[in-house]
Amino acid sequence: MRKKALSITVFYFAAGMLWVVLSDRLLPEETGMQTLKGSMFVGGTAVLLYFVLQQHLAASRMHREDKEKADLMYEAVFDNVTDFLFIAFLPEKDAPLRFHEWNKRASEWLGKKGARPYLTFQELSSGTWKEEALMQENQILDNKQLTFDWEITDESDRVLPVRVKTTKTGFADSRVIIAAFKDVSAYQEAVHNIYELSYYDKTTQLPNEAFFVRHLQEMDAEQNRVVIAVTFHHFRRISETMGMDTEHRAAAAAAAKLQSILEEQEALARKNNHEFLMLLLREKNSTEQIVHALDRAFEQPVKINGRDIFVSFTAGIAQDEDGSKKAELLLQQADIAYSHAERSNQQYGVYRPGIEQEARKKYEIENDLYFAMERGELFVMYQPFVYGNKGETKGMEALLRWKHPVHGMIPPSTFIPMAEENGLIHQLGWWVLKEVCREAGPVLKRHRNWTAAVNLSSRQLEHSGFIKELPDLVHAYEIAPHQLELEITERTMMHPDRMLPVLKRLKEYGFRLSLDDFGTGYSSLSQLKELPVDTLKIDRSFIEDMNEKQKNAAIVKTIIHAAGNLNMKVVAEGIEKAEQARELLAMDCFYFQGYYFSVPKTIQEFSWSREA
Repeated sequence: MRKKALSITVFYFAAGMLWVVLSDRLLPEETGMQTLKGSMFVGGTAVLLYFVLQQHLAASRMHREDKEKADLMYEAVFDNVTDFLFIAFLPEKDAPLRFHEWNKRASEWLGKKGARPYLTFQELSSGTWKEEALMQENQILDNKQLTFDWEITDESDRVLPVRVKTTKTGFADSRVIIAAFKDVSAYQEAVHNIYELSYYDKTTQLPNEAFFVRHLQEMDAEQNRVVIAVTFHHFRRISETMGMDTEHRAAAAAAAKLQSILEEQEALARKNNHEFLMLLLREKNSTEQIVHALDRAFEQPVKINGRDIFVSFTAGIAQDEDGSKKAELLLQQADIAYSHAERSNQQYGVYRPGIEQEARKKYEIENDLYFAMERGELFVMYQPFVYGNKGETKGMEALLRWKHPVHGMIPPSTFIPMAEENGLIHQLGWWVLKEVCREAGPVLKRHRNWTAAVNLSSRQLEHSGFIKELPDLVHAYEIAPHQLELEITERTMMHPDRMLPVLKRLKEYGFRLSLDDFGTGYSSLSQLKELPVDTLKIDRSFIEDMNEKQKNAAIVKTIIHAAGNLNMKVVAEGIEKAEQARELLAMDCFYFQGYYFSVPKTIQEFSWSREA
């Protein structure tokens, strides 16, 4: 712009001087000519002045428009940015940092506080940060740029966590500090939620397993620690029948009962939906007191939505008496103790050295059970049931046996529950039925009044193809359906709505039904009339002490009398002495089974098998 003005000035000066010199020589010195010369000079000057002024005014207008655009852009950015923006002039020495301008976003949040002419950094700060505000001001003034976390308040002392970024710069011929306050409340809440999800259970507000393990790791190693793994039963069934909300309430109620037995500094955590972990700081050998406290806590039901719900559980207990065990090892031992209790049908299990080997052996046995049939390790033994004191054979009970190549004979009480749990029971049961038909079929065809009893699981009865396939099986081996006696336990009748229709169908096909181990389960004498059974087997536990205990003898006599009135055959199991058989005969019980008459044998060992 200066160059252009200089060029115009030089050009105007040179042209003017040339005009003056040449006009004096060329024009005559007359007044009119001089006037004309002066007029021409003034006219040229006016034209030039007009040109200069027009250029100046155009430049001025353009500058003003640019400034207005810049101001509008500044206002748009300043007032519409989502952060809180504050501007302060660089203060003189020892003067406080005063923000004299802030954007619309900050003004709306500050409320009446934003109506003041200025705000100091200390006035903006929350109560807990006010004392540190002056020190932080010095940091802002000493650094060209600075970023830090802070808390500010509005007119009602509402606290907002912010991340502050300050910049020292020049602005409109002044040195200023621009401060941007970014709202980080949502971020902090997200971090808190992530922490809660990582370390706490949402339903019960209890710490989770990760937090529990960390707490164990940080504890004083000299403290005597007891870790208990508690698993509650039927939570899934509660959810299926009463809804997820009821399950959550049951979990919270169970957690409250566990919390009630804890002392100071002891801890409770939720491992998953139905498993909880407890940390107790108790004296050595305090297991009995712990078990008693748990029993007392859960002897009463929990009340949910006006309903009483009993909560049962299984617990595994591990102790660290000298503080030498790591957290992970303690939890593992509690889990092992729990698994041992569950497999043993006990409510509590206490970890002891060697229990791992037992658990490992059980796992190996359970795994080997899948291959036992194809390896030929399973076989059937038979124990006759006889009529009268002379022991006239009237049939036999088939007893499944397993000879393991490493562990020897595995009792059915060990592997049958495993098969029921892992779903192998249907295959095992069907194999036994086929084997009995194959081995005992010739004997049954020779003795048409004999029966062969085979134990059934409720899982087998519930299998969709069982009822359809069984009649075909006995027909293939030419066995009359009434010669196959299907033994069920009282436990099978826990769900009569499902079982009774199946049993009635079997009766329609002509099969006999026997109720095994009567008196040890869930049935009562009054329920017998509802069951479509032909034979009642009195459990051996009543027979063993019948001669010594009058109470047992009275129970046996009552069972025999009730069964007789219902036209049921009664078989007494576990006969080991002649006196037992004689006393039972006197009570009108005529069918017996036990070691006194015969131990279980393979079918080839019986003489009547060879006769067939």
